[in-house]
Amino acid sequence: MDRRGIAEIGGLSLTGGVLAIAAQRVIVGGIDWVLVVGLVACVGLAAAANYQARTKHAAQVATEAPAVTEDNYEQHGRPTAGDGGVPPDDAASNDDR
Repeated sequence: MDRRGIAEIGGLSLTGGVLAIAAQRVIVGGIDWVLVVGLVACVGLAAAANYQARTKHAAQVATEAPAVTEDNYEQHGRPTAGDGGVPPDDAASNDDR
């Protein structure tokens, strides 16, 4: 895992732990450290799984996407008004405007 993934996981785990401590302090008046450690571990696992899924999906999309170059970039976008517009439908419209 790269530095960005480690930073995301560590930051989310730390934030989850601080929020768990603050919530327990306000609501209960004390801190259950077993619950805090468990929540930090769960947040860390969820963040790691999320990061792995996002990076794997991004890599898969990058390999499957067609290569857009100067020569073929017009083929990969929708036609706009400057390009002659979108072709009209053959069906008659029931719009009474």
